[in-house]
Amino acid sequence: MRDLDDLDLPLVFRGRDAVEAGVLTPRQLRDGRWRRLLHGVYTRRDVEVTHPLMCEAAGLLLPSSAQVTGPSAATVRGADWLSPRDPVEAVLPSGGAHPAIRGVRVRRSSAPLVAGTPWRTTTLAVPERMAFDAAARVPLTLAVGRLDELVRRGEVSTDRLAAWLEGRHDNDVAAVRTALDQVDASAESLPESALRVLLRRAGVHVVPQVVVRHLGRSVARVDLALPDLRIAIEYDGQWHAAREQLEKDRARLNRLREAGWVVVHVTAADLAEPGRAVALVRAAMSRR
Repeated sequence: MRDLDDLDLPLVFRGRDAVEAGVLTPRQLRDGRWRRLLHGVYTRRDVEVTHPLMCEAAGLLLPSSAQVTGPSAATVRGADWLSPRDPVEAVLPSGGAHPAIRGVRVRRSSAPLVAGTPWRTTTLAVPERMAFDAAARVPLTLAVGRLDELVRRGEVSTDRLAAWLEGRHDNDVAAVRTALDQVDASAESLPESALRVLLRRAGVHVVPQVVVRHLGRSVARVDLALPDLRIAIEYDGQWHAAREQLEKDRARLNRLREAGWVVVHVTAADLAEPGRAVALVRAAMSRR
């Protein structure tokens, strides 16, 4: 059996192409050294499967007019959004055949697609198209969070996206405009953005990324705050079990309390029940 490094195969390949080129036989393709990513598309068994790798695999099955877009394109560009199990998102010009590929979600554009950026086996949509598809057809909290991150990373600007949306008639354009109006690039995570949107929609006008000062020095920067009431709202995605981090967290909390601030901790479970997250903050406000 030939060593894998001796085989003239790309990282991602179509099994049919490898067989037709005489590099592998159908039996060798099933001998356990290969992992199937999508229908008829393979990689080596020892290769780590990531969402960008799945996008590369999808590019071998999509028509040349297709572009990887939305959260898939953002993940390729460095956002930590999608896992290998999430479908690859692609967009096609209107008209023509609509390929049905398991593991790939294909959308249609109501307007001609602007030439994107060639990437490996496919093309990445332009930033404005990517941002639109990332914010379309998802809850407002997630849409705003994704746009927050794309703007913060410099992938797209609010002005350019607003101009791109002008005169478009794609489904969900109105919803994306609503999300765009609530973008704040100072947010540092998707859950933080979601919590900000949730509270503001409930009438609690929090300010993101507030630096708390006490006795002339900075004591902490908090995710969200009601500065007039000296209430900090922090999103706790996971418990910091490491002793060193736990000690830092407690010292930070003590500094905030010494400065006269109340800290409300909102967990992922709280955020999953919007009413509970809002109730926690309102309770702190009433105590003030």
